[in-house]
Formats: sequence, C-alpha cells, structure tokens
Amino acid sequence: MDTTPDPTPLAHHRPVVRTQSDLLQLWRGLMGELGFARSSTWVLHLDEDERPTRRLLEIDDCAGEPVADDLDSLTTMLLRVAGTPPGRWVFLRSRPGSHGPDRTDRAWARGLAQACRRAGVVTDVVHLATDQRLVPLPADNLVADDVMGDDVMGDDLPTSA
Repeated sequence: MDTTPDPTPLAHHRPVVRTQSDLLQLWRGLMGELGFARSSTWVLHLDEDERPTRRLLEIDDCAGEPVADDLDSLTTMLLRVAGTPPGRWVFLRSRPGSHGPDRTDRAWARGLAQACRRAGVVTDVVHLATDQRLVPLPADNLVADDVMGDDVMGDDLPTSA
C-alpha cells in the first residue's frame, strides 16, 4: 500500500462543481495566492459526480499562442484517458501580468476547446488566472478575433491519435 501523502489540495476536499460559479471557486482555491512566473495550462478532470479528481496536471511552456502539434498532443492524451472516466475536463490558463484576457489567452481557450471536440470529451469554460485576477474566458468572446490558422482549428484527428 502506498502511504505517500497526496500533495494536491484535492486530497481531502472534493467539492461538487455544477455551476460556473462553483468552477470559479474551485480554480480560486486551487491557485491560491495569485502571481505567476511563467505561463501554464492547468488540466483537471471532473468525475461523473461533478467532483474534481485528485490529480491536477500543469502543462508548462504555454507563453506563446498554441501550435497544432501541442494541441494534437493534448488531444491524444484526452483520447487515451477519456475512454476510462466519465465526466468533463476543465482548463485554466495562468500567466504573469495584470492585463485582462488578450489574443494569446483567447487562442489557448479556443485551441483547448477544439482539442476536446476532436477527442470527443466534454469540457467547460476555460478560465484565466493572472497576477491580479481569475476570470472565465466566455466562448462568445473567443470568436471575436480569429488568431489561429486552419491547421490548429481543423476538425481532423491528429495523426498520432
């Protein structure tokens, strides 16, 4: 039996996440004090009971706009994992700075949503955490400026899937 303590804050408290307000509160609790040295994408699975699973995954090196290969890798991961647990995937982009959502943030949110569609998994609104705020990136704002090329937004599954 593994007696190693679980380092994640979800080890003991797994709140039900039914609303956008619930999801925002979950991200606030997980991120703690805001302030980031680098850009990351955080991935969390909510199970069939709408509770976060115990593991939180951080994907580093997300400073620039997403590229097709990165999103294909994420899609491949979701395809491998999504067949096992029912539920939905939620994402948060964190980055240094205090300005509100920018083109790069919206590009990541669109790309993450597209990766989930390609993998056939359910997702939710992507959130953004900066040094001063944590906010949702609503889907209607994501269409405002198309900053990604067709190769990223295409509906084809990646060749690695």
